[in-house]
Amino acid sequence: MNSLVNLLKRTIGIGVFGAGLLFAASMTANAQSGDYDPYYDQQNNGYYNQNRRTDKRHRKQEKRELKHHQRHEREYYGNSRQLRRHQEQERRQLKRHNRNERNGGYYNNRHRNDDDHDH
Repeated sequence: MNSLVNLLKRTIGIGVFGAGLLFAASMTANAQSGDYDPYYDQQNNGYYNQNRRTDKRHRKQEKRELKHHQRHEREYYGNSRQLRRHQEQERRQLKRHNRNERNGGYYNNRHRNDDDHDH
């Protein structure tokens, strides 16, 4: 009977210890889930992540629009060397535009009007 009580105490003790260990591990994992921003040397909160997501959606939308535009150009004008050169120039222009948006434009001025692309 005494050994049965000791076995029950050990089982409950191991269960409590396991639950505490699981809780501590989940808290550690939760603390590490944020994005690390080396510029600010800290983890980002939701506001910055939301802003990053909207910027990414904006870039993807512009890329989709360019692909759609270029597909229509190929259907209309054919697939000539001159058209391919023109479309490559448009793709480089979009990359430059996206890089300027990500970097805040020239001299970090986010409100600068780009001549190569209208919003």
